[in-house]
Amino acid sequence: MIDQHAAHERVNYEYYYEKFGKPADASQELLLPLTLEFTPAEAEKLKERLSWFEQAGVILEPFGGGTFRVAAYPYWFPEGEEASIITEMAEWVLNERQLDLAKLREKSSIMVSCKASIKANQKLTNEEAVTLLARLASCKQPYTCPHGRPIVISFSNYDLEKLFKRVM
Repeated sequence: MIDQHAAHERVNYEYYYEKFGKPADASQELLLPLTLEFTPAEAEKLKERLSWFEQAGVILEPFGGGTFRVAAYPYWFPEGEEASIITEMAEWVLNERQLDLAKLREKSSIMVSCKASIKANQKLTNEEAVTLLARLASCKQPYTCPHGRPIVISFSNYDLEKLFKRVM
């Protein structure tokens, strides 16, 4: 049995992890910038940590008070999820005592991959399922999702018979 969300999350994680490794190549300036609101204390802390966002391809600028303007972000952020991704990145940057670029890259990749993945109980066509399995097979680590949950579990005939109390 395969958890299609976990499988898709693994495929996406490996894709986004590589993309976060080259954010400058992917950052696109926005015609209509996003705005995000933070408390005054959070805003002060964020102002000191703006370079961390730039290293992830996000250009965040103070816009007065606790408001920040998102001037650019990577084009490959899942559509419609950009503001929530950047907000979650900000929460992580605000809460980490020791910032580490590798950790930011990993956390951001996990977050983006989850948001871009198939949702629970979403139906796939046969073609979509075959494509997902092919992409999973090409992953470096196809056995667990980025959160550590298994992607594949197997049952032997004996296991199934035991579940139905056909054998002891």
